[in-house]
Amino acid sequence: MAKILVIDDDAAIVDLLRLRLAESGHQVVAAMDAYSAAAAAAREKPDLITLDFQMPAGDGAKTLERLRGNVFTEKTPIIFVSGMAPHDLEAAIPKDPKVRVLPKPIDVAKLQSLIAELLGAPPPAAPPPAPAPAPKPPKTEDLSGGALGGDILDLDV
Repeated sequence: MAKILVIDDDAAIVDLLRLRLAESGHQVVAAMDAYSAAAAAAREKPDLITLDFQMPAGDGAKTLERLRGNVFTEKTPIIFVSGMAPHDLEAAIPKDPKVRVLPKPIDVAKLQSLIAELLGAPPPAAPPPAPAPAPKPPKTEDLSGGALGGDILDLDV
């Protein structure tokens, strides 16, 4: 699957994304602030980045600007994962066809769908339906006294 860089100052969010994305087969690396984000992105060369907007050492708009100025991440898809209202966040970042916005609390299914969309992969398959219960065996009539009811057949001829 993909290498995904998670940039967020909330350790619980990083752990959640690390767990959920790894369950889907992605390799996950993390940066806990805007300052270390650019270095991690240059070092790891991720296929996709999730980016919080409000962090220490710089906001998401400034971090996006730094990432777009780096040859390794200038075209990397980015999903802003933020507690800001989506319309406020979209107004604060430049228009970019490789940028999406996902509000917190995180809808993991929506995140997976956005990842698939941005990476050009088919969306994750829905889980298969639960198997139907096995049919109950038909009730048998009382066969006592017959060959199938336990009588021993004399097959000597």
